[in-house]
Amino acid sequence: AVNPYIRRRQMLAANPDAQIDFIHPSLEEPLGETLGTIIFQDQVLEVAVAFAGFTPAEAEGLRRAMSRKRSSAAVEAHRVRFVEGARLTHGVDEPLAMRVFEMIRGFSGFGFPKAHSAAFGLLAYQSTWLRVHHPAEFLAALLDEQPMGFYPPDALVRSEEHTSEL
Repeated sequence: AVNPYIRRRQMLAANPDAQIDFIHPSLEEPLGETLGTIIFQDQVLEVAVAFAGFTPAEAEGLRRAMSRKRSSAAVEAHRVRFVEGARLTHGVDEPLAMRVFEMIRGFSGFGFPKAHSAAFGLLAYQSTWLRVHHPAEFLAALLDEQPMGFYPPDALVRSEEHTSEL
């Protein structure tokens, strides 16, 4: 989902008048911010409600199915309702409904909430700033918090040695 978003963002940068294909008008609101692609879990709920006429509870069930390990069977259990809901809500044919459902299924397993992405982005920015501007203190803080479960202390120290050589 990220690659189509990046391509569309570049397309708009080159031509601000370019039109984004939302596949169906009902997807313009839930996918407008991400240029017609599903990037956040929140959007799965919005697409299911706007496109397939799901209730909020049904949409939450689909989102939960997507977040389970090996969730393809759990997600597949919502396919018939999704396709039928899209037909009843918007009169779309099965191939179009399946195309949107496949967008959701393709997103399954790697998506996360928008709030998490914002928090992660801020944390990554702040951590990078600290590592660049205060490398010794940053390394000391990481070592002080061991074990963290990411990297062993010797890997952190070796990484910092290689960074300071640059």
